[in-house]
Amino acid sequence: MGRKTYRNKGKKDNIVISIAGAHGVGKTTIFYKLKKDVEDNYKFKFFPERYVKKPPFPFGSKNKQIAFRSEMHFLQQFIRRNKNVWNFDNRYNGRILILDRTPLCVLVYSKSLFLKEKDYNLILDMFNSVKWREDYIIYLTADPETIIKRTIRRGSLEKIRSQWNETEREYLENVLSFYNQFLVNEQKEEKIFIINTEDMNPDDVLKKIKEIITKLSDYSFKTHIEHPSTQMNLFRFLKRK
Repeated sequence: MGRKTYRNKGKKDNIVISIAGAHGVGKTTIFYKLKKDVEDNYKFKFFPERYVKKPPFPFGSKNKQIAFRSEMHFLQQFIRRNKNVWNFDNRYNGRILILDRTPLCVLVYSKSLFLKEKDYNLILDMFNSVKWREDYIIYLTADPETIIKRTIRRGSLEKIRSQWNETEREYLENVLSFYNQFLVNEQKEEKIFIINTEDMNPDDVLKKIKEIITKLSDYSFKTHIEHPSTQMNLFRFLKRK
């Protein structure tokens, strides 16, 4: 039997939330941890950061041409995802859409890699030509030393990431600096939620994110967790009979 799908006939708008942060801070871990926690709950829809598992060009390359191509590829992946987000948004109401990374990260990393001005402007023009579907950003951050330690700890998961210069401190500091510029300084504060994960484990971060989601949507995670399954209700009913 295939997975059940349905249209929500309510009038409440969807809420689109991106989980953002520098490489290694733990955003993708939290993304999938939240996805697992609300598994099979049709209130939520999750969109990964990219659809191509192995990118054609290494991210974070010091070669300006390769760096430009990798960021263009990343932007194309976000544009593809954005179309899927809009398609879902037009079809359903009252849902909570969670995105791994914000599209703004393309501008952040393009700046951090100090691309040629003409290359950056090309990326910026393409970025600005898109009508992005994003309501809020939850920005995860931590000290550079902590992020590098986390990156090294998870480094063995994907060998390809060793080519991405993710443990280079200067590169990471540039990324953090431009994230502050794009998200903290230039964006409206009510749209950005900042979580300093310095002294937090993944469960602590997830708890904080759930609190933010509840604040934005009035959704109760406790209700979802404590609500017994239909199968269990049927079992109890048959047992009473």
